[in-house]
Amino acid sequence: MFVPSKNLICLLLFLCLAGGLAADAVGQEKAPPKAPKSREIVPGPGAEPPPFVREDGVTSERSMSVDPNVAVKLCVSEGTLKINGWNRDEVRVFVKNGRKFGMKALEKSADTGKVNWLWVAHSPVGPPGPASECLAGDSIEIDAPIGTSFDLSGRAARTTVDSIKKIKVKIVEGVIMLRNITGGINAYTSQGDVMVENSGGAIALESTTGNIVAIEVSPGQIGDLLRAKTNSGAITLQKVEHRQIEASSISGSLLFDGKFLNGGIYNFRTSNGSIRLAIPAASSCTFKATYGFGSFNSEIPLKILTENDSPRARTVVATLGDGGAAVSVTTSSGSIAIRKTDAKP
Repeated sequence: MFVPSKNLICLLLFLCLAGGLAADAVGQEKAPPKAPKSREIVPGPGAEPPPFVREDGVTSERSMSVDPNVAVKLCVSEGTLKINGWNRDEVRVFVKNGRKFGMKALEKSADTGKVNWLWVAHSPVGPPGPASECLAGDSIEIDAPIGTSFDLSGRAARTTVDSIKKIKVKIVEGVIMLRNITGGINAYTSQGDVMVENSGGAIALESTTGNIVAIEVSPGQIGDLLRAKTNSGAITLQKVEHRQIEASSISGSLLFDGKFLNGGIYNFRTSNGSIRLAIPAASSCTFKATYGFGSFNSEIPLKILTENDSPRARTVVATLGDGGAAVSVTTSSGSIAIRKTDAKP
């Protein structure tokens, strides 16, 4: 009977192993199966627009001759937006590393024949529509006549506007900074601060989770209102000349540093925070201060008219001077303080 030697057994094992490795090598040389081709899905009538897709690497610039008092409508999906007024009857838009865009004249002036209503969008076809038409890029710069009125919406945009006539802006996330706006402001951001400086007209500022600051603002005409509202943030008003002010915060402090003008109506309210009023000692106003867990103090001598206590709050009515302005100050949990400044009333 044949009995294989030890060396022969080793040789057979070696050949079997080598054959297996060769088979694996041949298998590895085979190309992987091709992926199936994707099929483009075309939405039917009334379907929602496709989700936003960023087109990176596209830098573009467009301009259009317009009426000096043109109205411009646009939305921004993401990016840093800067709008600047200039002394030219032209709108120029520059987008860096973002989406391609176009400009469409929606209306022309019957007197001058120039565009007085302009739409700037990613794809300006048909009337202004869904968010898929919004501009997007690393940075977006717009130059427009100083008489321009802007209607701006957006998702995530840090917005800076300087030296135009009027603006309405509403964004989901981002800081809004406005300067030298002469004809009125309506600004809202859900997440971010709102800051306004050296501007005029009727002004409405609102933030859900952010601070509000207004410095050196004035009405454009008699009766213009300044309204500032935030759910979770502080409100600072300095050198404000509006005779009607409504400032409220759910959880945040309020600071007013300025003058109470004769005949003015001022309302300051916070649910959880302090209220500070810095006014000239010679001011003329009537205070109605209501507070729950807190205190009411004044560096300026006041004439107390009434004091009423209830289980939830205390209300003090007092006058300063002739009582020319009506000032209502309310906090549920916080202190109310009046301090004097050196400014003349």
